[in-house]
Amino acid sequence: MTSQPSPSESSGPVPAAGNVPPSVPGASGGTDVAPTPRWGIPTAIGSLLGFVVLSFAVSLGLTALGVDPVTATIIATPVGWLSLAGVPLLASRRRGNGPRSDLALSFSPVDIAVGLVACLVVLLAATIILLVTIAATGVTPTSALGDVAGHANSHWQVVALAVMALCAAFVEEIHFRGMWWSALRRRGLGAWPTLLVTAVLFALVHLEPTRVVLLFAAGLAAGYVRMRSDRLGPAIVTHLLVNLLAAVSLLGLL
Repeated sequence: MTSQPSPSESSGPVPAAGNVPPSVPGASGGTDVAPTPRWGIPTAIGSLLGFVVLSFAVSLGLTALGVDPVTATIIATPVGWLSLAGVPLLASRRRGNGPRSDLALSFSPVDIAVGLVACLVVLLAATIILLVTIAATGVTPTSALGDVAGHANSHWQVVALAVMALCAAFVEEIHFRGMWWSALRRRGLGAWPTLLVTAVLFALVHLEPTRVVLLFAAGLAAGYVRMRSDRLGPAIVTHLLVNLLAAVSLLGLL
């Protein structure tokens, strides 16, 4: 009489926590492991480069045609977003299991409370960073969006920039904490290193040297709630609330 193998012996290696592939309904009524998405870090790099190329090319082209820099920015940035957020959404649909599975793009009512707490943490950190920066350098950090708004010559431009600040929360989170997060985790990078890498990328891509530490802190906060919830919703809400304050300050220029 042969002994039966134990479940641990017959089931094969157990995936590490946080790396378990999502399950999908199976044909027999159970659940099957979703197939591995056919996109990864190269796609994320292409998405980011596409944003840079598109936004700069459109901005330079419009400026060459005589369009004022503020209007050029208002037009060029959303064009670049077609790559920054469009590629992750399209790749997850065409070469993966959809945004909900690949990018963890889902929302819950609790995201509002989580995002509010994280936003308050970001504001506290931003205040400390701002005071330290001013004391150390004598320079008050300003945002690129605020600088552009300072050159606006009409109300519609200020309103458009404020709307862009809100939309950026969705676009940037889909790219950094959605696409990059998923790609890095599937390559075997741990949750904490992934949080750090995405926060660094987020801070550097803004090309705002005086605010890089502040942006890094904001990226850490968004990444932390993404990591703890295993969903993108809390990160988007956190980012949205932070940018809402920026949008309100821009509207104060009217």
